[in-house]
Amino acid sequence: MRRIFRPAHHAPDQLPAPVLLLLCLCLGALPARAATPTQPFRVGPPAAWVEPLPVPTDSGPSPTGDEETSLSVLLLEEQVRVSGNSRVHYRHSARKVLSPEGVERASDITFHFDPTHEQLTVHGIWRLREGRREDLFKPAEARVIQQERELQQRLYNGTLSVVPFLHDVRVGDTLEIAYTVEGANPVFGGRFSDVASIGYSVPVAHWAYRLLWPDGRPLFARDFGRPGLTHSERRHDGVHELRWEKRHVPATHAEDNVPGWEPVFSWLQLTEYKDWNDVARWASALFQVPPRSKALEQELRRLSQEPTQEARFLSALRFVQDEVRYLGIELGPNSHQPHPPDEVLQRRFGDCKDKSLLLVALLRGLGIDAQPALVNTQHARLLDGWRPSATAFDHAIVHATVAGRELWVDPTLTLERGGLDSYQPPPYARALIVSPDTQGLATIPPPTLQGPSTFVDETYVAPDRDGAATLDVVTTRTGVAANGMRRTLARTSLSELSRYFLNYYAKVDAKISVARPLTVEDDPAKNVLVVREHYRIEKFWSDDGRRDFDAHMLREYLSEPGISHRTFPLAVDHPVFVRHRITLQSGTPLHVTSHRDLVEGPAFQLEADTRSDGRTLVLDYRYRSVADAVPPERISEHVKSLHQSEGARGYYVQLGGREERPFVLPKNYNRNVLFLLALMVFCGFLWFVIVQGGPVELWRKARARTRRRAFSRKFEPVHQGDSAAAAIPITGPRELLSTLGRLRCACGASGEAPQESLRQEPIVLGERQLTLVQWPCPTCARARRAYFEDTGSRAA
Repeated sequence: MRRIFRPAHHAPDQLPAPVLLLLCLCLGALPARAATPTQPFRVGPPAAWVEPLPVPTDSGPSPTGDEETSLSVLLLEEQVRVSGNSRVHYRHSARKVLSPEGVERASDITFHFDPTHEQLTVHGIWRLREGRREDLFKPAEARVIQQERELQQRLYNGTLSVVPFLHDVRVGDTLEIAYTVEGANPVFGGRFSDVASIGYSVPVAHWAYRLLWPDGRPLFARDFGRPGLTHSERRHDGVHELRWEKRHVPATHAEDNVPGWEPVFSWLQLTEYKDWNDVARWASALFQVPPRSKALEQELRRLSQEPTQEARFLSALRFVQDEVRYLGIELGPNSHQPHPPDEVLQRRFGDCKDKSLLLVALLRGLGIDAQPALVNTQHARLLDGWRPSATAFDHAIVHATVAGRELWVDPTLTLERGGLDSYQPPPYARALIVSPDTQGLATIPPPTLQGPSTFVDETYVAPDRDGAATLDVVTTRTGVAANGMRRTLARTSLSELSRYFLNYYAKVDAKISVARPLTVEDDPAKNVLVVREHYRIEKFWSDDGRRDFDAHMLREYLSEPGISHRTFPLAVDHPVFVRHRITLQSGTPLHVTSHRDLVEGPAFQLEADTRSDGRTLVLDYRYRSVADAVPPERISEHVKSLHQSEGARGYYVQLGGREERPFVLPKNYNRNVLFLLALMVFCGFLWFVIVQGGPVELWRKARARTRRRAFSRKFEPVHQGDSAAAAIPITGPRELLSTLGRLRCACGASGEAPQESLRQEPIVLGERQLTLVQWPCPTCARARRAYFEDTGSRAA
């Protein structure tokens, strides 16, 4: 995930350590000790304007009956003072430790600040035990590190982290933390915006936010929360004082796969920007295209040799995508302001905003109308309900008009091919075009799929029952899937890729071997990439003449949610259109009846066609998503359709016995008795058929039951990492990355995914602190996810 523009709100599924706890009730009026070269932070009391709230002695009853077992959050408080271009932010909170696990959670504390424009003052970390209050913060023992939390995304911002080490924290203690961060990024020109998280994964006894604002200066606020938030205002000495408070804030329980556009946690938004035009004018001052340099002119001359405007656009886009690598240096104002195109061109690296401005400069030099555009990769259309803010975005792309066609392109993607007719817009839904004339958010058309983006065609040839069989696999990818596979091929050898695929099929057929080397056919003009595999299977039929087939590539899209009784919608990969065809050419007659199954649910449609001419069996499966989410009230319907799909996406073939023997009756058997028994059986069967709705309906039910029984045992149990309940234990971020490289996709591939494609989301389930990682498979471009639980180190 490219986090350049800081999002206005990260839903806090756990209490962030920097927001951790403070109170300054008994601090003396000692002057703050200034920062030293070896100690780039101060220690001292808060400013005189701060009015610390008392720490509640008891968390009180939870309105929803939620009780925290490891620690109790007593107080979360923020106080902000804005004067001119200056900003001072005071934070204070308190937790009571209830268990040994709570000792670890409460003691993991880190203060983050940007030394280029912020000054950190630590007021103290106090332990309350048996009525005594003692300051545990020892400045000499604190460590200052440059943690670079976005290093995995190839972003360097220079943020420093102060890590204190607390002595003697026990069950029953209450810990408070108080600190102040003074300063604001000059890139905003003194304009104010802030967010305050109200909802958390644990109940909070007392939450408060206080703002001291210059009287007469415009301010806009919006509450995205539950009822019960109180608001008060007063004016004194030219200051407008605003307060928001809430007591006994209930816990918000996290659920798996909630869409980014669905607000989960309550929060308060404050902004000085009156409308989106105000934000667009601010951004326009940052994204200025400078006069052409010699290097830029040289590149423009090369691009101008293309015969058409479309060809010139594609050449410029692919130059920026493929020849300028992704790397962000975001120190100070460059957190939001791009580096000049000449500098990016000379370095041949840049982040999303750098590459976007370079592309805009090239396109305008070619006579193509283009503007940078800011997007939020997580919240998408949720921006419709936000107050305008400069911190509402986390990514930059480009909006262009080419030969009368409106295009949205992402310069950070690589190896995209195909013409403009087949180009799909990125799935960001909303964008702010960087132009002084912009009046509101623009709608990015959702991507669509007219045909399957991935088509897996497997052909088995089994001439006889005991001999070897062959398997030929042809996988055709188009569009985004072809681009993803092309990126994989750029960093993976064909021999390594072949080994991945072989081991995937070896899970079913242990005696499988490569018959001919894997080949790749790439048509960049049409953006179609074809991979061909050839195998030999020594033991194809089981001893009793049975063979199971199933559309394995559909498993990823037809898995059940981890939580079925939901409050929030369930996100579904969309748009998805994939096809899996299995062909069996048998030397032994096959007794198969052609039929068609159709399973439709709130989020998908699955078609399964079975055809046979006696010796050739064709199983043809098509999966198409129809929505990007399932609302909570339709989850049971969605789960039911998933269960129905189990019988529809698999089939088994049973060959006849090696020696067919006729059925012979004993010679002395009474034929009259046989006739009466046969008549009774026939009448009973006829009655049963009528009750079941007729012979056709009975046949359908029997077939479905048989296939469900045969294939229900084939569906794998939840693998480690597939759900929160089966999270993969790790001991730190480094192990997380190495573990990702060993996880195997449904296509059979494993290997480390590019770091820029990883999306990490912290999740708290009770006392468990998890990380959900989402990324596209480097081989087949399928969306993947895995849950991890840090059982060793704790992220502060």
